[in-house]
Amino acid sequence: MVFASGQSKTPKLKYIRTCLGKHSIECGLNFQTINQTTFPSSSNPTISKGTPCSFHNLVDLVMKNKDGVRSTIIPSKVLLQLQNLERVKIVSCSGLKVVFPLSSKAKNISGLSVSQTVVKIPNLREVYLEWLDDLRYVWNNHQWMTLEFPNLTSLSIYVCNSLNYVFTSSMVGSLVQLQDLVISDCMNIEVIVSEVQRCDDNVNEIMLPRLKSITLCKLPRLSGFYLGKVAFSLTSLDTLEIEECPSFEVFTRGHLATPELKVMDTSFGMYYVHGDLNSFAKTRRF
Repeated sequence: MVFASGQSKTPKLKYIRTCLGKHSIECGLNFQTINQTTFPSSSNPTISKGTPCSFHNLVDLVMKNKDGVRSTIIPSKVLLQLQNLERVKIVSCSGLKVVFPLSSKAKNISGLSVSQTVVKIPNLREVYLEWLDDLRYVWNNHQWMTLEFPNLTSLSIYVCNSLNYVFTSSMVGSLVQLQDLVISDCMNIEVIVSEVQRCDDNVNEIMLPRLKSITLCKLPRLSGFYLGKVAFSLTSLDTLEIEECPSFEVFTRGHLATPELKVMDTSFGMYYVHGDLNSFAKTRRF
C-alpha cells in the first residue's frame, strides 16, 4: 500500500496501528502487502489478500480473540525483518501452533546467508501468551539453526495446553537479559528447558545472569526445570514460586547455582532454602 507516491510530512505522527499491532514510522508510511489469507476460516479475516501489512517496522504485535488462525502469524521468511519488534501479546487465537517459526532452510528466510546459523530478534523485550490451546512451540529451532532473543526481559505463558516445554537448551543461553518468567495453567508441560543433545554435549554451563523471578503454577505434568546434566547458573534468582506441580521432582539434574535465593513459595507455604536447591526440592511436595 502506498500512502503517498511523493514525499509526505507527518511531524506529530509516531506510530501506525494495523491488524498486526503497532508500527513505527521511521521507515516511512508506505506498507508492503501480504498476498495470502492468514485466517481462512474466520468469518472476519484479520489479514487477507492485499491487506496493508509490514513486519520491518512492527513494534508491538498484538492479536486477540481470533479463530481459525493458521499455524503461525509470523512467516519464517520475515524473521530477520523483526529488528524493531519490542512486544508480543497473543491471547485466545485458536489454530496457532508456533509464534516464531524457524525454517531449516536458509533460503526460506529473507536476508539470511546460507552459512548463517543464528537468527536474532534483537529488541524483543516482552512476550505474553494466553489461552492458546493449539500452541506447540513458542519458538522452534532446527538442528543447525537457532533463534536468539538477547534483550528479552519478560515471558509469561498461561493456559497453553499443547506445550510440552518452553525453551530448548540450544537457545536458552541467549536470554542474558531475561528477568521474569511465569508459566501457569499449562496442562502438558513436562519441563521448562528441553535438552538438545548436540548442544548439551558441547556446553559446560548455561547462565541466565539476570533472571530474578520464576513462577511455576498449576503444571500437573511438570517434572523439573531442566533434566539434562549441564550445570545451570541463576546468580540473580531471589524469587521462586512452585505451586500445584505434583509431579515436580528436581529443579535440575546437574550442578545448580542460586546464591541469592533464600526463600521459596510452594503449595504448602513459604520455606527457607538451605544449601542446594536440588536437594531441597527432593524433600518437598509442590
